[in-house]
Amino acid sequence: MSSNDIAVRVENLSKCFEIYDAPSNRLKQFVIPRIRKAFGLETQQYFREFWALKGLSFEIRKGETVGIFGLNGSGKSTLLQIICGTLNPTVGKVETHGRIAALLELGSGFNPEFTGRENVYLNGSLLGLSHLEIEAKFEAIAEFADIGDFIDQPVKTYSSGMMVRLAFAVSISVEPDILVVDEALAVGDAAFQFKCLERLKHLTQSGVTLIFVSHDIQMVKSFCTRAIYLKSGQFQAMGLSHNLAELYLMDIRDEQAKALSNQITEVKRKQNIKDKDSIAFGTTEGSIVKAEFIDNQSMQNVYNGNDQAEILIEAEYNPELLSPHLAIIILNQKMIELGGKTFPIEPYEKSDSLYKARLRLTFPILFGTGRFNITVKLESKNNSGQYFPIDKQVGILSFDVLRTNMDFMGFIDIGIDIAQDKPSFH
Repeated sequence: MSSNDIAVRVENLSKCFEIYDAPSNRLKQFVIPRIRKAFGLETQQYFREFWALKGLSFEIRKGETVGIFGLNGSGKSTLLQIICGTLNPTVGKVETHGRIAALLELGSGFNPEFTGRENVYLNGSLLGLSHLEIEAKFEAIAEFADIGDFIDQPVKTYSSGMMVRLAFAVSISVEPDILVVDEALAVGDAAFQFKCLERLKHLTQSGVTLIFVSHDIQMVKSFCTRAIYLKSGQFQAMGLSHNLAELYLMDIRDEQAKALSNQITEVKRKQNIKDKDSIAFGTTEGSIVKAEFIDNQSMQNVYNGNDQAEILIEAEYNPELLSPHLAIIILNQKMIELGGKTFPIEPYEKSDSLYKARLRLTFPILFGTGRFNITVKLESKNNSGQYFPIDKQVGILSFDVLRTNMDFMGFIDIGIDIAQDKPSFH
């Protein structure tokens, strides 16, 4: 890849923080090693090392929208701060090409004693704008933030929603080449989030590189072309956002299973039985072994509206598995879930070591035109009604809808009916 196409390049990046168990240890670390070194003695360390990031290397192309996934403590915010230049790496380097604007921790860069107006000028100058440039943009910033007369009140009186409104308005006003957003939109109301996402779409369409951290999986899948997955400060993978979202979800499910059921069996990545590049995960307690369309009216899984689709699914599982269930989920082309259903299953064949189940599922094609995907899950259900993944095969099947009835909107006909009163006049 040409260096002219790169917005951000990260090479062998690591960040270590010094953790002191007592304030006095910080003073000891500053003084005693220098004295010991002056006398030629071996130095002593008065802190513990915490490596927030370890050996990260990746590239982000100009104009890309990249999400970053990871559980709390995985190093996401540390990585963004290093990219923005507010933290220095311990090892490695980061190259950025273009002006960076960032929306990181709520209220970062704001002086709480200053008014909103004064903070606009302060932040704008920190982002490289002159006083005249900020003055020319101020009305647009205030209009987007939409906080009314609070613009002339001290920021310390603002709610979290007002704070993020103003911070976002300033960040996008500088017309950045690279925009970094760290979970900040989560505190805004639904209307403001929609307005922000529309503006972000406009910026990315104009060539702005967006690096986006959010725990909202559906938002990242719908908004980001690629994603980075971090785990305990280490780089796990970079790839399509829906695949990385599933890896992130796998670890969440593993944590939940261990916490809620004292489960010993680890939830880990498995082989997708249809596509080696697609994601599958679960435990060793069972597997989906087959999933295929078996209806006669479909040629290469192509349907028209109101056709009937039929799928055969076969699964194998441990006889000791608690309340086995099978779930089928319909997803759109961006792998966003549209709907689905879960069924309890019974084995048709039993042995001491393995049960086998076979299901035939039918559903009408009540979808708009386009491509749709199907995820199949084998799950167990505990006494509290919670489901745990035994085998989740993501996007194991897909189908296309060529023609459909045009009397509904969106992806799915949800079957709304109408009863209209007749007029009482003649």
